[in-house]
Amino acid sequence: MERELIEKARDLINANYISTTLSTVDKDYNVNIAVISVMEMIGDDTIIAARFGADKTYANLKETGRGVFMVLLADENRQSKDGIRVYVKLQDDLTAGEFYDRIKQRLQQTNYSSFALKNCLVFKITEILPVSMLKKA
Repeated sequence: MERELIEKARDLINANYISTTLSTVDKDYNVNIAVISVMEMIGDDTIIAARFGADKTYANLKETGRGVFMVLLADENRQSKDGIRVYVKLQDDLTAGEFYDRIKQRLQQTNYSSFALKNCLVFKITEILPVSMLKKA
């Protein structure tokens, strides 16, 4: 993966923008998307995320193990966009331990601190792409 895309993904994922989503699919190709805004990219190929809801997304992850995080940003006039797509594979589903404690602490520092943390999802990054692949002529 390109270093520039890795660093962009780290910056955008770790910012925990409310516009961050995780898209998943089940074995029958039924698609789901959820806002997942409490997460941290802890290495060049690892993301941890808090799960305190998103039951359908979680079920899809347990079934297929695949998903795509997208962070989409628009300027004030909504005339241009920026962002990143981060393709992931579910690596672990934790209810205790170092990563669980780390994401729990991050959750407690957000507006969602009143929600109980159900799990810490650990993802391996498989690919990082810009939000748009269009090239200017």
